[in-house]
Amino acid sequence: MSILDNQAFVEDYEKLKNISLHPAKHSAANAHEHSEMVRERVAQLSKLNGLSASDTQLLTDLAPLHDIGKITGTAKPCASVELLPKYDVSDERLMALVKYHDTNLSWYLASERGEPPTDKAWNRLARKTEMRLLCIFMIADRIDCPGGWRENAPLIWFLGEARKRGLLQDGLVTEPGGSV
Repeated sequence: MSILDNQAFVEDYEKLKNISLHPAKHSAANAHEHSEMVRERVAQLSKLNGLSASDTQLLTDLAPLHDIGKITGTAKPCASVELLPKYDVSDERLMALVKYHDTNLSWYLASERGEPPTDKAWNRLARKTEMRLLCIFMIADRIDCPGGWRENAPLIWFLGEARKRGLLQDGLVTEPGGSV
């Protein structure tokens, strides 16, 4: 069963069509269009990376859910997490991915200030969510950013740090015949 089968969610998801995005940061006209682009991209990445049907469903449900909190007036992931019970979402894996899907930005900014996340913080993140799925989603979430994910410094930094720490051991296939 998909999140798109939940009527309460579908009603709120339609509201994302009224949430415009910063044109310097997104080519999508609104948050709904962005989420749909992410959903298509994550389905492609799931197939390229040989994910199971359940992991693919998890990520395709994450795409429309990840920014649903924007209907409350904030872009903070915690707003999306707070709405999940309204949609009968209780899957801890999905809730963790919603919560941590933007970690790359805040951690990158902290690192740029000379306050990088500690090994303890990285290990805690790896215990709370599945790093491979998180990284695949982070790549998909940059589908409409200028230059795509490869030009996104916070994401490149995050992927490199995760690999360096052994938290992302297998390469991620990002294009047919290509990987990072």
